[in-house]
Amino acid sequence: MKKPLLLLPFFLLTGSFFCKAQSLPTPNGSPRPRMSLRIVGVRASAHPEPLLLIGAQETVLSALIVHPKDLAIKEIYRDSTLLSSVEGQGKNGILVGELKSKRPLFRLEHVLEYFQVPHEKRSLRVLVNKQPVDPTLFLADVQRIEKIEVTRQELTNPVRLSWNENEEYLNIVTAQ
Repeated sequence: MKKPLLLLPFFLLTGSFFCKAQSLPTPNGSPRPRMSLRIVGVRASAHPEPLLLIGAQETVLSALIVHPKDLAIKEIYRDSTLLSSVEGQGKNGILVGELKSKRPLFRLEHVLEYFQVPHEKRSLRVLVNKQPVDPTLFLADVQRIEKIEVTRQELTNPVRLSWNENEEYLNIVTAQ
């Protein structure tokens, strides 16, 4: 019984050192910024992606549905002086590509029409294989899409797209 009582002062003493170390100022003398946890919805492009140009159509790799072997990247632009005049998505680099098969690529509204998605469901947020995408940059070969389903986010998903558990999404399921 005496051993646990002897350890109590030890834990109190070491715990106070850790608490004090967290409140010490930074080496330059300014106070440490307070850490706060903010949970916000995941944006479609959480990580900056380069703009992908296929012909006259703009997209990003996360919003492009084609067979990977069908895409050929012809040029890559990363020069910051060249890209400084480009606004929006292109500031992270520009890829110029083409399809080897010359199949037509369609924007989201044409894909939804092709799969006869009801008009009242077309305003839902769009997922591709349960990952969010920017609908303005969506570009797809319709032969690579198996189905489009209306779904809800799984409650056990570690990344919440919305705190509304009843929110519906259009999930585009692609061929593997």
